[in-house]
Amino acid sequence: MSFRAPSRRFPRLWSGYTISVVGSQVTVLALPLTAILVLGGGATQTGILVAARTLPIVLVGPLIGVYVDRHPRRPVLVASALASALVIGSVPVAAVLHLLTLAQLYLVALLAGGFAVAAQLAQGAIVPGLVGREELVRANARLQSSDSVAQVAGPSLGGALVQALTAPVAMAVDAVSFVASAMLFATIRIDERSTPRAERRRFWHEIADGLASVRAEPIVMRAIVAIALANIEWFAVQAILVVYATNDLALSPAVLGLALAAVGPFSILGSVIAGPVISRYGLGPTMILGLALEAASRLVLPFAGGGELRAAAVLAFTQALVGLTVPFWSISFRSLLQAVTPDRLLGRVTAASNVMQWSVSPPAALLAGIAATAVGMRPTILVAGLIALVAVTYLVASPVRSYRSPSRLA
Repeated sequence: MSFRAPSRRFPRLWSGYTISVVGSQVTVLALPLTAILVLGGGATQTGILVAARTLPIVLVGPLIGVYVDRHPRRPVLVASALASALVIGSVPVAAVLHLLTLAQLYLVALLAGGFAVAAQLAQGAIVPGLVGREELVRANARLQSSDSVAQVAGPSLGGALVQALTAPVAMAVDAVSFVASAMLFATIRIDERSTPRAERRRFWHEIADGLASVRAEPIVMRAIVAIALANIEWFAVQAILVVYATNDLALSPAVLGLALAAVGPFSILGSVIAGPVISRYGLGPTMILGLALEAASRLVLPFAGGGELRAAAVLAFTQALVGLTVPFWSISFRSLLQAVTPDRLLGRVTAASNVMQWSVSPPAALLAGIAATAVGMRPTILVAGLIALVAVTYLVASPVRSYRSPSRLA
C-alpha cells in the first residue's frame, strides 16, 4: 500500500494519531475502573461517564466544525493533544493527593470528549490535503489500522497497569501519549490559511451550510440514520460493559483487559481487507455487513457465563465481531464523506454528521445505566442487540444495499 508524493507528510499525522489512540485505550478501561474500584461507583456512574464523554459532540461539535473550517487544522491538532494531556493527567495527580472524586471524573470525561471532537474534526479535514482525494480509502485504512492496533495493545496494557499501579495512575500513560502526539503534529508541514474575516458569516449560518450539504446527499443521510440507531445500542452496551464484566461475569481487571483486547486482531484484519471488500462489493454492502456483525455480537453477549474463562471467551468472541464492524463501517463512511464534501466544508459537514449520529449517545448511555440497575445487565444488553438488528434491517431496506461507489470517489 503506497501513497503518492503529497502523502510524504501523512506519516507524521499517522504516527501522532497512533501514539495517542494507544494511550487513550488505557483510559477507556482505566476511567470506569477508577469509578468502580476506587470510588465505589456502579452502572449509573459509568453510564454518566460515557454520556459525558459523548455530550460535546452534540453541544459544541458544530461550533468546533466552523472553527476548524475557518482556521488551519494543524494548530487545532496540537492544542487538542496538549489540552487532553492536562485533563487526563489531572486524574493520577488527584489520586496521589487523595483528592479524587466522581465529580472530577465526570468533568474529565466531558472535557476530554470536547478535545477529542476538535482533534477528530481537524484530522478528518486535514487528511485530503495531505494525501489527495484519490488516496482517501488507503489513508483512512491506515488510520483505522492504528485504531485496531490500539485495541490490541490498549486494553491489555490498561488491564496490566490497573492491576499493577491502580486505575488512576494507569491514566498517566495516556497523558504522556498526548504530549508525544502534540510534538509530532507540530512537525507537519502543510500550507493552510485562515478564512479572511470579510468572508466569514455568523456561526449559525455556517453551521446551517454543513447541515444543508449533508442533506443534499441522500445516501449519506440514509447511512447516518442507520448508524444513529446502531449508536443507541453501542453506547448502551459501552456504558455498562465494564460493570457487567466485573460484577456479573466476575472477571478480574487483567482478564477483562485480555478479553476486550480480542477486538484488536480482528479490527486489524478488517482494516486490511476492508479495501478489497469495498472494491469487490461496494460501500453500501460493506456498511451493511459491518452493522450485521455488530448486531450479532450484541445478541450473543447477554448469554456469557459459566466460569471466568468461559465468560471471558464469550466476551472475546463478541469483541472479535465488533473488531470487524468498525473498520468496515468507518473506512467506508469516512471515505465517502471526505470524497463528496468540498474542503472548505469538511469540518462543518463532519460535525453535522456527528451530531446526527451521536446525539442519541448520551441519553442511551444514561438510560442503559438506569435500566441495568433496575432490571439487570443481561436484559438491558439483549434489548440493545435488538435495536442493532433494527438498524441492519433499515439499511437493508434502503437504497444503500445496492450502493457501490459515488461517481466522485476514485
